Amino acid sequence: MHLRSTARLVLPPNLRASLVRAYFRLESVLKGSLSKRFERRPVQISEYVPAFALRDFGNGPIVLVNAGLGPGGVERQIVNTLSAIEPRAGRKVGLLCLSLGADPELIFFLPALARFSGFIRNAASVPDAYRMLSSLVSRPELRRIKRQIAWMPWDIREEIVRLAAEFAQLKPAVVHGWQDGCAIPAAYAARIVGVPRILISMRNVRPTNFIWYRPYMYHAYRELAQCPEVTLVNNSEAGAIDYARWLDLPADRFIVKRNGLDFSAIRRADRHRVAALRARFAIPPDAPVVGSMHRLNEEKRPLLWIETAREIADRLPECRFVMFGSGMMRKDVEAAIAAHGLQRHVHCAEPIEDAALGLSLFDVFLLTSRAEGTPNVLLEASALGIPVVVTDSGGSREAVEDGVTGYVVASADPTAIAERVLDILQAPEWRASVRTAGPAFIERRFGLDRMIAETLALYGLPAHAAGSASAASAG
Repeated sequence: MHLRSTARLVLPPNLRASLVRAYFRLESVLKGSLSKRFERRPVQISEYVPAFALRDFGNGPIVLVNAGLGPGGVERQIVNTLSAIEPRAGRKVGLLCLSLGADPELIFFLPALARFSGFIRNAASVPDAYRMLSSLVSRPELRRIKRQIAWMPWDIREEIVRLAAEFAQLKPAVVHGWQDGCAIPAAYAARIVGVPRILISMRNVRPTNFIWYRPYMYHAYRELAQCPEVTLVNNSEAGAIDYARWLDLPADRFIVKRNGLDFSAIRRADRHRVAALRARFAIPPDAPVVGSMHRLNEEKRPLLWIETAREIADRLPECRFVMFGSGMMRKDVEAAIAAHGLQRHVHCAEPIEDAALGLSLFDVFLLTSRAEGTPNVLLEASALGIPVVVTDSGGSREAVEDGVTGYVVASADPTAIAERVLDILQAPEWRASVRTAGPAFIERRFGLDRMIAETLALYGLPAHAAGSASAASAG
């Protein structure tokens, strides 16, 4: 069994997170050694002669690559893309994962793809991948592949080998990697094998903003950007600009493709189901509810969220708060709730499978992130007509029509954030106007048909199937 899969099974999440952080810190200390190995690689990846000829890939499938199908906005976009692309692409479509099922959380969105007829599976294990490659390429070719990626960290080398074996067998026409940690190995594997069209979907601002940043990413992105087969895509203008500055690349090297929301898949829950959810959290029928859905990780600033809740509760004691999410800061969040004496007011709940039901509970959606791309749940909240309050972080500003669908707060001061939430709670007529303004804004800027048309164009394919993407996604 793979080392990381074993760790997920036997180690508690907080210890696992601490070990990962320690390992990443060690990599940062040793980044000089990594840079030297990078400089000694045989050739730039843009000059690497692929293992297979271009003609081998003409009729191949479209392959998306991600870690799994966890409860995140990226995974929701993958679900939307797979569901809508499949009937329109005129060829096979599939998803290769690196860790699907390694953790129960990583199959969260699998039921949403029950009607998808393409393949969804993990890439081959490392031993199987080497066996596959040995049957498909010569020994000298396999040695050449190993030398080319020898500068990478060991786990990334393994992921490249796993994906290269799959691509060598599948001969995809398009490889679309999602998120830094999966998109980079997917792009290297695709370039080495000879895939003619490679997309890297960056879903946030530069990765140095996050604890999972690793120094190899900078070198990898810099040289992948020199490959004409590689298209760099970000889902926000803020994210694209931030990556361009970080990598010292021209801004036009990035394409902005905004998220697409499937309106047919999200509807306000009926009042009986919402009442049942209120009862589950012992929330009085008339109490206003401020809520959120996000990972309990540092970049989301869940402790700032709790401090803001305290400010609101001090001035509006009847208000209640619900935060749906999981992550390495759960114990910190629970401790903060207790420290502020908010146990009656704030509920920190596990992720909810029916996002629309959870959102329908809220009178205001609150997000206090330090760094964001385009938060999918923010789009869903506005699409349901729920007013939003967000901190000005990355692409969040682009997902709010300030003063119309909600408010963007420049400050990370909990008092300033609380003021905006209270403004909304004390303005019932304005809240009612968001019921119309929110969905209209999201449809205009983040419609699914627009996103799918742009995706097909990036894949080099016409949108020749009949019907809208929403209809296709609905099955």
